[in-house]
Amino acid sequence: MLEAYGGRYVEHPLVWPETVEFRLYQKRIADVAKERNTLVILPTALGKTVISALVAAEILYKYRDAKVLVMAPTRPLVMQHRNTFMRILKLRENDTVLLTGKTPPQYRRAVWEGDARIIFSTPQVVRNDLLEQRLNLEKYGLLVFDECHRAVKEYAYTDIARFYVRQARYPLILGMTASPGSDVRRVQEVCRNLYIERVEYRSEYDPDVKPYIHPVEVEWKRVNLPEEYLKVRSQIRSMLDRRLNWLYDRGIIKVNPKYVTRKRLIDVGEELRFTLEAESIEEERSRIFTAIINQSLALTLFHMLELLETQGIHTLRRFMERVEQERMVKRSYAVLTGDPEYKRLKTLVNAASHVEHPKAELLRKVVRDQLWRKPTSRMLVFTQYRDTASHLVELLSTVPGVRVERFVGQASRLNDKGLTQEEQAELVRMLENGDLNVLVATSIAEEGLDIPAVDHVVFYEPIPSEIRYIQRRGRTGRKAPGRVTILAAKESLDMIYLYASRRRTEKMRRIAKTVNMRLQTIIRRRPKPPPNPLTPADLRAIENEAVQLKAEPEIVKAEAEALRDLARKVERASRSLYMKLLERGASGATVEQIAFEMELEGYTLPAVKGAIGRLMKEGLVTELEAGRYAATSAVKAAGKTYEIMIEKIYPGSAVVVIDDKYRARLTPQDYNGPPKLIKKNRRFKASAKLYRIGGTLHVRVKEVVEVLD
Repeated sequence: MLEAYGGRYVEHPLVWPETVEFRLYQKRIADVAKERNTLVILPTALGKTVISALVAAEILYKYRDAKVLVMAPTRPLVMQHRNTFMRILKLRENDTVLLTGKTPPQYRRAVWEGDARIIFSTPQVVRNDLLEQRLNLEKYGLLVFDECHRAVKEYAYTDIARFYVRQARYPLILGMTASPGSDVRRVQEVCRNLYIERVEYRSEYDPDVKPYIHPVEVEWKRVNLPEEYLKVRSQIRSMLDRRLNWLYDRGIIKVNPKYVTRKRLIDVGEELRFTLEAESIEEERSRIFTAIINQSLALTLFHMLELLETQGIHTLRRFMERVEQERMVKRSYAVLTGDPEYKRLKTLVNAASHVEHPKAELLRKVVRDQLWRKPTSRMLVFTQYRDTASHLVELLSTVPGVRVERFVGQASRLNDKGLTQEEQAELVRMLENGDLNVLVATSIAEEGLDIPAVDHVVFYEPIPSEIRYIQRRGRTGRKAPGRVTILAAKESLDMIYLYASRRRTEKMRRIAKTVNMRLQTIIRRRPKPPPNPLTPADLRAIENEAVQLKAEPEIVKAEAEALRDLARKVERASRSLYMKLLERGASGATVEQIAFEMELEGYTLPAVKGAIGRLMKEGLVTELEAGRYAATSAVKAAGKTYEIMIEKIYPGSAVVVIDDKYRARLTPQDYNGPPKLIKKNRRFKASAKLYRIGGTLHVRVKEVVEVLD
């Protein structure tokens, strides 16, 4: 159904005319993805989201009752996807809903079962709602997993895919990433966890992609570590070698200590802790615990060496301050700070505290030169650590013409407050419109952040991960030629990481080209359903109501108002629904019966379902069987049940008739039930207790079981 509109744009019944440039590689990938579970590996800025929107359009058009679920790891990314879909596809405002952790759980069930055809969500929300049975994926004709290289181990994507394949009528999965990884086992794990049947890989060298690639110039700039740093490094290395040799002499590490990596140290720690849990002899446990202390010390010293060589003395000092603050709660830190060699190290660090890392001054020069050549430039500076980011912001603030801020994640740490998602979005907006021209960012900005104006990316340090290398590099060259500058210190971990990332990137490309040979078609439990497409009348109705949204703030505002409106309706519906279930007693009622009655009061089905979810969460309503509900008190009445009739009402109390035999006094303190029932001549059954005070009979109503009139 995807055709070229006038040779230049995509033509489809649900795609706005002259909106999506026709690209043959996108059409070819979309044609595959609409038929089988597909992993799309595509360089950044080549339209992975556009491909997912085109596949979604085909599913929504061919299957009028199907829904689509689009997931991305973070709220800003989810909002970005929704904005793109609303710009490309003919969608009414109530056709889409955005769900994140900020959406209250009691309302999400109503949203899932409502009329929206495309749901945009973070995966954690989806997994939680699947586990809590607020969501069933039976009607979903397509699931989109963005940044799907995360679908390993315990990440939410793996559980969601498993639920989907089990629940859906005919599951169709689309995974998207720019970088699946250089470990063939990891790539296979992603494919296995997402039930992938076909990988569609394109590189910047493929003939159908090359015309759309903007060149990105990559340059490496190397510096020498100053003499003061070499002295500090020698001291850390001496302390590290002592710990590594201790582990090597006892056979805990098997390779020459000179070649031990951080990953190997982490693996050794996991092995030791596993052994400790399995060991019951106290003497052996003591030896293992001593080994764990030495492994932890070695890992800490390795980290300190990395901070010195790749970040600078400022970041190393901040880390050492935290070590000293936490030495009372972490045994290995106490051992480290009590070591006489640590005192010598601290003296050397303090003596070098005035010496900046040469990369810091080089960064100032790179930024200054770029803004001199092109004053309208937008730059992203990536660094691994928040302490370094804060320090670099201070340094760059002194460069004339630089308007810079720090861009970090939400988590707050000791004396370091994170950014809310709203603050992150505001910084991105400021960079786009020129209020800022430099952002110094940690890894939070590596994945999926779309800022077309960025024309220069700087790596303050190389990173060994090929995934993160590609993600960082992909932040530029999106709409125009871009530039990447990688800073590295000679004869340091910087150089090791630099060569590792280049080697792994090439390896990842080789794996992506050959992985299809290892994939198999999954066996679906049901045949593919016959198409049930939208009619011309349906399409005209959609076009009349559809709005081609372009401004994200308008979407967010409309979404927030819709959520508030639903919350108000659910709250009102809850009170009415509870009374109706009390009237039906232990037999309860089905959702359809309740909805039919409440429709007369102006409540929609989503509001009714939201009210049921809320009352169940509060323990007031119980599900008797699939789709049938009753008031919990009617099903599990505690104590003796009495029939109560309100005879007279006085200020502060009421006179009631019990079982048409006795009169008793009922006070507000003794009544646990709906206030609406305290009206003259109202009758209900309740779990209650009778007692006397000064000869007067009182009744304590524990729970109302059934309303009798």
